[in-house]
Amino acid sequence: MRQHKGFAMRMRPAGRAGAPARTGTTAQRVLIAQGVALGALALGLLVLELPGIVREVRIWRMIDLRSGAKRPR
Repeated sequence: MRQHKGFAMRMRPAGRAGAPARTGTTAQRVLIAQGVALGALALGLLVLELPGIVREVRIWRMIDLRSGAKRPR
């Protein structure tokens, strides 16, 4: 039976076992890229929603939403 000469059948250097050496760094780079993409998405969403947030804060200040007893008039 003839063996396939693909990636999985390559001979590894002496003293090395398990997965290829670059797997960890590649996975780490992918994870960092995903974090950067998620951060950029969150920042973009915050920038888009900022005018609405400012409007809400102004409304809250106008109606004076404080907890506890109201001040006597």
